[in-house]
Amino acid sequence: MQEFRYLDKNLKLRTLTVFLTVLLGSSIAPNMTIYYVSHFNVVIAGILLIVVSVAGFIASLYGGHLADIAGRKKTMIIGSALIILGYLVAAISNSPLGTNAITTFFGFLMATIGASFADPAEQAMMIDSSTPENRRFVYSLIYWVINIGTMVGAAIGGWFFKEYLFELMLASMVVGIINGLIIWLGMSETFTVSHDAQRKKGISAIIKNYAEVFSDKAYLLLIIGMVFSTIVYLQPDYYLAAHLGESFKQTTILGIHIYGQRMLSLMIVVNTVMIILGMTTWNKITSRISVLRAYAIGVGLQGLGFTLSFLFNTFTPLIISMMIATLGEMTNVPPSQTIRADLMNPKKIGAYSGASAVARPVASIIAGMMVSASHFTGNIGMAVTLILITLTAIALTFKAVKIHNLSAENKIV
Repeated sequence: MQEFRYLDKNLKLRTLTVFLTVLLGSSIAPNMTIYYVSHFNVVIAGILLIVVSVAGFIASLYGGHLADIAGRKKTMIIGSALIILGYLVAAISNSPLGTNAITTFFGFLMATIGASFADPAEQAMMIDSSTPENRRFVYSLIYWVINIGTMVGAAIGGWFFKEYLFELMLASMVVGIINGLIIWLGMSETFTVSHDAQRKKGISAIIKNYAEVFSDKAYLLLIIGMVFSTIVYLQPDYYLAAHLGESFKQTTILGIHIYGQRMLSLMIVVNTVMIILGMTTWNKITSRISVLRAYAIGVGLQGLGFTLSFLFNTFTPLIISMMIATLGEMTNVPPSQTIRADLMNPKKIGAYSGASAVARPVASIIAGMMVSASHFTGNIGMAVTLILITLTAIALTFKAVKIHNLSAENKIV
């Protein structure tokens, strides 16, 4: 971790704010589905979750645009204020004075909008503050921190959400305040805002801005490639979960009865522990491989691991499959983020970051459709489908980099 000493101050503080942001999200967000179902019903809960996802996506688009016309730091501070206000509303709505599920939803919606709004500016500041030489290390470090935050946050949420929701929301608000103060007092602006840019705040300017982003053929191909690679990444939340629920052969290990849901949890634990304990060492090993080649190997291994998991239904082969997928994930994530940063127009990094936010919701829709389609295709059909998706992700990314290299002096290899 000697490289950490030489990072820009913003990047050092960013590792802390990422941890705090992920800690907040992973302690609250996964449990909100249960909360909505218990206070409304399954149908309403599904609609509310869709509303949150759509609002978050729209917020990320506007946040990306604003990051390029008002600056990174200002956009991040606005996002932090919304997060703090959202958790305050949610805390009051679940206080000893009474519970109001409707205002809780609006509080959580506000916090989600704030986080999504700030994200493109945060991504842009990371790119501004890093260099092509250290960017791969930076993304590896951030990814490592994200996994620690997710593990700790999930444990906190699982332990306190049901019986101490008011205190958890208050604590989340306090953490949000700390996060905002770090941004306000500790970080410096990395983007010089021109007077011309400040005038481009209307809806027409936003549409024009993103039209220019999506007219960049190389980046558009990269976003489509990101959609396919994200489908691979999301499998534990979609078809893999369905497959284990239906097909896993229950077993008992060390006196613990393992069934489908527990097997999925164990596989996720294996994934998280491998990343936390091995990411630094693995990053040093794979740093000798070129960025593009590392991306291809990583996505390929991740796709292979999940493809094998679709075909197996017993404990040991599934654990080995997840280990293969995790090695792929650790290999793939830093290079994929580096490639995305290198393909961005330096003058529109915020908008480019906002545009890439489309990948996850689109991938989620397709991954959900795969679950439905599995009724007709079976495990083998899903395995073949995932192989094709994996190869498509790699091919589109290679094509995007090739187009970019033809029009740029700095080549990505």
